[in-house]
Amino acid sequence: MRRCMQWLLVLAAVFSPALAGAGFAAEREVVYNLGVEPRTIDPVLNNAVDGSNVIFNLFEGLVRIGFDDAPEPGCAERWEVAEDGLSWTFHLRPGLKWADGTQMTAEHFRYGFLRALDPANASPYAHLGFFIKNGEAFFNEKAKAEDVGLVAVDDATFRIDLEYPSPLMLDYLSYHIFYPARAEVVEKDPRGWSSRPETTPCNGPFMITEWKHNSEMTLMKNPHYWDADNVKVDKLRLVMITDTNTALAAFKAGRVDLIDRIPPQMTPQLVKSGEAKVAPTLGTSFSVFNVKRPPFDNPLVRRAFNLAIDRTAMVEKVTLGGQKPAVAFIPYGIPGVESGKDFRAEDKGYLPERADVETAKKLLAEAGYPDGKGFPKVTYKYNLNPINKAVAEALQAMWKQNLGVEVELSNEEWKVFIDTRIQKNFDVARHAYIVDFFDAGSLLELWQTGVPENVANFSDAEYDALVKDSLRQMDRAKRIDSLHRAEAILMRDLPVLPIYFYSTPYMQSARVKGIYISPRNWVFFRGAEIVE
Repeated sequence: MRRCMQWLLVLAAVFSPALAGAGFAAEREVVYNLGVEPRTIDPVLNNAVDGSNVIFNLFEGLVRIGFDDAPEPGCAERWEVAEDGLSWTFHLRPGLKWADGTQMTAEHFRYGFLRALDPANASPYAHLGFFIKNGEAFFNEKAKAEDVGLVAVDDATFRIDLEYPSPLMLDYLSYHIFYPARAEVVEKDPRGWSSRPETTPCNGPFMITEWKHNSEMTLMKNPHYWDADNVKVDKLRLVMITDTNTALAAFKAGRVDLIDRIPPQMTPQLVKSGEAKVAPTLGTSFSVFNVKRPPFDNPLVRRAFNLAIDRTAMVEKVTLGGQKPAVAFIPYGIPGVESGKDFRAEDKGYLPERADVETAKKLLAEAGYPDGKGFPKVTYKYNLNPINKAVAEALQAMWKQNLGVEVELSNEEWKVFIDTRIQKNFDVARHAYIVDFFDAGSLLELWQTGVPENVANFSDAEYDALVKDSLRQMDRAKRIDSLHRAEAILMRDLPVLPIYFYSTPYMQSARVKGIYISPRNWVFFRGAEIVE
C-alpha cells in the first residue's frame, strides 16, 4: 500500500500543471497510433515491435540507442573493458532515480539481467544473454543465480563477466531485455506487474500514468530522468486504432500526430503527393511453416509453396508501400564484411521474384500430390489488419492457381495470434521480423534449435554450429562468412517463406519534429518537440 501511495503522489505531481492550465497538455502533447494493444511491456517478455515502442520510451539500460542507431551512454556514463575482453565494468551516472524517486543502484541491473536468463520467465530472447559467464548454464538450470557473471560491485558500479568476448556487446546491452528491474515490485506479481501504471516503475524519458486497455496509454515526462532537460514534450498519448482507414481519418482531422500504418490502397497516392513518407526498415515479412506437421514436414512441399508465389506481384499490387520482393531471408541494408558493403549484395538471391510454376508443380508431384490431388486440409493463420488480410488472400489464390491446393484462412486477434504461434499451434502462419541489431545474426539466431522464437520447430546441427560461431567470432570476415553459410542452409530447407523486405510508410504532423523512427521500426520520442 505504501508503494502504491508513492506512485499516486508522483502521478498527482505530474498531472497538476496540466490541470492548472487548459492549454498546457494540448501545447506539449504528442499522439501516436500504436495500432494495437501490446501483448506485454515487460522488457524481458516482449517480442513485438508495438511493445518495444512502449518499452524504449519508458525504460533505459546501461547504454541507450542514439539517433544514429548506435549504442551510446545511457544510465552508465562510462565503462572499462579488461584486456582479454572478458570483463566489462560500468559506472552509473550519479543521482540516478526511478520515476517514483527511488534511487537506482547496480543491484537493479543485476536483477534485471538475471530476469532475462531465468528459465522461469521463459524470455524469448534469453539466448542473447548466453555471452554472460554461466548465463546459458543458469538458463538450463545447471548453475545458480550467484554463479552468473553479474556483479553489483557497489551501488554505482556494475560488472559483467563474460563466457566469451562478444562482437555485439554494446548492441545487446542497448536492447530492452537488459534493462534494470526492482525485485520488490516484480516479485509481488511476476507476470502482471507491468500491466498496470501504479506497479510499473520506469526509469526512461517517460513514465506510464494511465492505461485504458485496448484503447490508449498515457505517458508523461519523467522528471527524474537523467536527461530530462532534453525531453521537450510533457505528454504522449499512444492510441490503439487498429483499422488503418480510421487511423488515417484521425490523422487528417488532427487528432493523431504520427501514424505508421496506412491503408495500402492509398499509400502510393499519399507518397506521391508528399503527404506520406517511406522510412527505410530492416526486416522481412514471411510465412512460417510448422515443420513437425504434415505436409510441411516435407521439404519438397515447403519449396513448392515458396516457388508458387509471385513476390513482385505481391509488392506491386498488394502491399503497395515501397517494399521489395524477398529473394532470401536477410534484407538489403545489413552490413557485410566491409564497411559500406551490403550483406545481401555479397550473396545471391535464393528465390525467384516471379512464381516458378513449372518447378513448383514438379516438386509437389514428387512429394506425392500431383496437381494438388490428395493434399490434406491446411490452414494459414494471421493476425488481422488490412495488409495481412490482403497478403493472406493473395497467398491463398496463388497456391490455388499454381499448385491446385486449397488453403483455409483463419485470422486471430493480435495477442491470441502471438500465443498461437508461440505454442506452435498452426500449419503455416504469418510472421515478420525487424532486426534488433544491425547484423544478419539478429535474424538468423531465431532459428537455432531450442530458441523460443523458433516457432517453425526447425533444427539443423550445422546451422546451429555456424550461428553459434558467429556469436563469439571476433574476426568480422569469418563471422560474416558463417552467417552467409547459415542463411544458405535456411534457404535450402525453407522452414520459412520470405515474401517481401520491409519499408514503413508513415505520416507525421508538421506541428511535431524530432521524433526518431529507427530502421528497426522503433519510434523514439525523447527528442520530440512541438514547433507550432
